[in-house]
Amino acid sequence: MARTVNRARRPSTPALDQLTSDERGSLLDEVLVVHPELLVDAERLALARLSTIDADEVAESLEWALREADADPLAYRAGRVRGRGYVHENEAASEILEELLQPALDDLSRRAALGLLDAARQLALGLLRGLANCHDDVDDGTVLAYAGPDVTDDLAWSVRDTLTKAGIDLPDEVFEVLLPDSDS
Repeated sequence: MARTVNRARRPSTPALDQLTSDERGSLLDEVLVVHPELLVDAERLALARLSTIDADEVAESLEWALREADADPLAYRAGRVRGRGYVHENEAASEILEELLQPALDDLSRRAALGLLDAARQLALGLLRGLANCHDDVDDGTVLAYAGPDVTDDLAWSVRDTLTKAGIDLPDEVFEVLLPDSDS
């Protein structure tokens, strides 16, 4: 049975409800300039939002993104590529997957830089779990299949490198699933 959550009702705001994310961000900036007394509350709410991470949601989201990555770009990214020479389909597929992971790695670094180390750890654990979920049962013809069987290990190393640069440690056993040759 679904649990109901009591939330304070806010007044009807038809114009605000129609704003895009960019427009809402700009509007928040303008409101904070006009009402600087709201800055402390806005900062507190921002930190609260950034400090909350659901590792399971991160894992599920990353797994879906990697398994459903569009294979069409392989047609123009692999083979003879002007300015690069010949690019093997495995390399092109790996690059596509790295590009899909990069925003999450940037998010991990951003949270760590704000001192939200628990949130950064949870994000990293979710990323590693999502990568582990993609390690097996890869469908032929997908970007994951073209990238090869070791791509999730390589991507896990990217997560580990980002953690190291941010000064965050995870227990070695966390990496053993994807990085069996790790000698932390």
